[in-house]
Amino acid sequence: MAGFFGFFDYTKPGPGIPKDAPPKARFIVFFEVLGRKFWPLVRLNMMFFLFNLPAVVFVFFLSHYYIPQIMFEDALMDLLVRLIIGSIFICIPVITVGPVQAGFTYILRNYSREEHAFLWWDFKDAFKDNFKQGLLVSLIDLFVVFIIGFDLNIYGTMTSNIKPIASGMLVMFFVIYVMMHFYIYPMMVTFKLSTRQLYKNAFIFAVMKFIPNLLILVLVAGLVLASFYFNSLIGAVLFPFLTYSLTGLIINFYVYPQLKKYMIDKIEQADGAGNAEEGTIAGEEISSGAEGNAAVDDSSTEENDKAENTNGDVDSAEENSGK
Repeated sequence: MAGFFGFFDYTKPGPGIPKDAPPKARFIVFFEVLGRKFWPLVRLNMMFFLFNLPAVVFVFFLSHYYIPQIMFEDALMDLLVRLIIGSIFICIPVITVGPVQAGFTYILRNYSREEHAFLWWDFKDAFKDNFKQGLLVSLIDLFVVFIIGFDLNIYGTMTSNIKPIASGMLVMFFVIYVMMHFYIYPMMVTFKLSTRQLYKNAFIFAVMKFIPNLLILVLVAGLVLASFYFNSLIGAVLFPFLTYSLTGLIINFYVYPQLKKYMIDKIEQADGAGNAEEGTIAGEEISSGAEGNAAVDDSSTEENDKAENTNGDVDSAEENSGK
C-alpha cells in the first residue's frame, strides 16, 4: 500500500493546476521558491563560502592595496568595512573562484526554473564540467580588476582637467563589466560557449538591459549593506549562511528569463524549423554561425543525453539535454 493508510501517498495524482490558470508573477514565484528552498539555500551558502574562501581572503587584501584611504583606528571596524566591500564584489560576482561559482550558479539557475537540484552532486558535476572555463574567467576578472584599480590610483594623482572625464569613463566601463557577470556564469552552465562568446554575449546583455541591470546591481549592493547597517553582527552571521545564496537567487531569477527569451526560445524555434540562421538578440548581433557550437541545457538534472547539432541564435546553438 502506497503511503500510510493513504497518507503521504505521492503516487496518487493531485488536483494539479488548471490549464487556464494564469502564470504567477516572477516576484511571487521568487518568494515561494525562497520559502521552499530556504534550508537548501543556507547549506548552499555554507558550501560556497567554504570553497570560495580564497576569493574572500583575496578581496580583503586587495582592498588594502587599492583602497588604502579606507582606514579606521578601530581594527574591528576596518575589518568590517573591508568585509562589506569584498562581499559585494563576490555576490555580483566579479571576484570569485570560477569553478565554485559555476557549481553555485547551476543550483540557483535550477531553482529559478523551479527545477530540482541535488545540492552536492549537481554542484560537484557543474564544478567539474566548467572547471577550465571557470578558472579562465576568474583569471581574466582578476586581471581586469587589477588594471582598473591601477588606473584609478593613477587618475587619483592627476591634476589635469581630463581627470574627471577619464575617471568617469573608467567607472562606467567597470559598472558595465560588473553587470556582465550577471550573465557570464548562468550562460556558462546553460550553454556550451567559448570564453570569448561568453564575454561578448554578456556585454550585449549588459548594454541592452542597462537600466534593469543597474536596478538589480543596486538591490544586491543594498541588501549587503543593509545586512551590516542595522547590526554588524547580523551581517557577519548572514555572510557565511545566507547572503550569497539570497543575492545569487535574485540575480538568477532576473537573468534566466532573459536567457530564455533571447536565446533558448530562439534556439528551439530554429531547431523546430530546421533553420541555421545567424543569431541576434533584439537586433544586436550575438555571434556568427561559423564561430562554433553552443549547447543549451533545457532539461531536468537527471538527464545527460545530447540532442543532434542544430544551428540557432547563440553561436549556432546545439540543444543539449544536460550540461
